Amino acid sequence: MKKLVLFTLALSCLSTYAFAKDVKVKSWCPMTHAVGFGKAPTFDAAKDAAIKACLSNGGMQGCCPKFYRQV
Repeated sequence: MKKLVLFTLALSCLSTYAFAKDVKVKSWCPMTHAVGFGKAPTFDAAKDAAIKACLSNGGMQGCCPKFYRQV
């Protein structure tokens, strides 16, 4: 019985991890009209990736980190 409970618990933990969706964030710069998207398991990591993408697409350091949202 203990083995069945442990197996069920391990299976539920693994299935939850396997089906976790990534967070997608958009960052944009209204001054240059540059846009960048980031996708990661956490909001903060996706936000950082979106800001880097916005900057690499011609955005300015003063506006890409200020304008972001989850999509």
